[in-house]
Amino acid sequence: MILLNNSRNQQWLTNRRLVRLEQEATETGSRLAGLLQHLSRRQQERAAELEMAYVSLSSDVDLGLVCNKEGIVTCSTHMQWKQMNVLETPLAKEWQRHAAVLETMAPAFEWNAEKTSLVVMVPFFETYESSSRAAVLIRYDATLALVEVHEEAWQESLRQAGVLLASCLLLWFALDELITRRVRKVVEILRAASSKDGLPMTLEGRDELSMISKEFAGAVTKLRTAENMVLEAAEQERRKIGRDLHDDLCQRLSAIKMKAGVVQGMIHDEDGKIATLAGQVAEELSESTVIARSMAWGLAPVGIENHGLKDALENVLQFAEKSYMVRCSLDYSDLSPSLTGSSQELLFRIAQELVVNACKHSKPNVITITVRMEGANVVLSVIHDGTPFTERTASDGHGMGLHLMNQRLRTLSATLERTIEKGDRDFSIAIVRIPLKTP
Repeated sequence: MILLNNSRNQQWLTNRRLVRLEQEATETGSRLAGLLQHLSRRQQERAAELEMAYVSLSSDVDLGLVCNKEGIVTCSTHMQWKQMNVLETPLAKEWQRHAAVLETMAPAFEWNAEKTSLVVMVPFFETYESSSRAAVLIRYDATLALVEVHEEAWQESLRQAGVLLASCLLLWFALDELITRRVRKVVEILRAASSKDGLPMTLEGRDELSMISKEFAGAVTKLRTAENMVLEAAEQERRKIGRDLHDDLCQRLSAIKMKAGVVQGMIHDEDGKIATLAGQVAEELSESTVIARSMAWGLAPVGIENHGLKDALENVLQFAEKSYMVRCSLDYSDLSPSLTGSSQELLFRIAQELVVNACKHSKPNVITITVRMEGANVVLSVIHDGTPFTERTASDGHGMGLHLMNQRLRTLSATLERTIEKGDRDFSIAIVRIPLKTP
């Protein structure tokens, strides 16, 4: 665009300069012819030479001559050609080409083919006699003017380029400030929506991007609210099933076990086979009661409600020791003032899922649970010496337990980190950080 505009600008300035030069030549030739006619009739030769000197001051005038009809130069812009025959001067060809002007007494103008030289020839009468004819012959050189035109066109193009560059930079800055940065911010908000750092931020303003960010934040808020409601409903249903198991099925199994014991004491046969069978029934009922109580406790951990999070975590470790033959330990700091009851229950479920996953998939010999405060965070660590656990280990990462654990992490705005500590034995560490909400 700049080069095209420069070409058009050069052409326009060239045409304008040539037209101006032609007008100047016409006016100068006509004015000089009339003035020389007046001065010649008064025989003021010195004044005529002074007028020719004024004409020579123009940078566009190459040579100017005043010749009579015999071709003798009576006055010149260059004194070296005075009183010489015009055919001996640089304007000889121009004089021959326009000699008819002295007959017609009509001025003549002529450009060369390259439009770099203009010749003007204007006749006048030296005296009051019609035979005393003379002419002003001036050649203008437009080369320097065209060079100045080209330079002026380039300067104008450079100015336009500067303005265009400044406009582009201003437009880029405006687009970057109003659109690009805000779009990047929206992308960051969308990416951060899956994090556990609370609700996504919104853009200020009333433009479309602000509306998108606000609608998205509202949708995420509703989604997380619904997720929390589903999670709470699931926890309530688990507690209800646990209480039903404990209060109904476990009581029935205990009663049946007692009756089986009474029946065993009442039976007396010779070989004792019936008593032995009754004893086996009582033993199996006892084991079933233990299993049912364990299921009830797993669905509704009474330790949190009655004795706090510590007892509930100890029960998890006891279950792991009995079921998976793993040595377990607990390092616990009291968190009752820091976490609400529902938060403690969610933290217990996360610890339970981490411990069970470690026992099932990593086959550890030792498991340690650590719960402590670090600044404004509650930190839960599950450390074991088994095979490093990844989400692919548990059904390629699509297990229901992991899905529920991620939901609980989002509810607590918590983060889960997995690291491996190298040493004599490699230890896999799962760290859960729960930021405490400021009042």
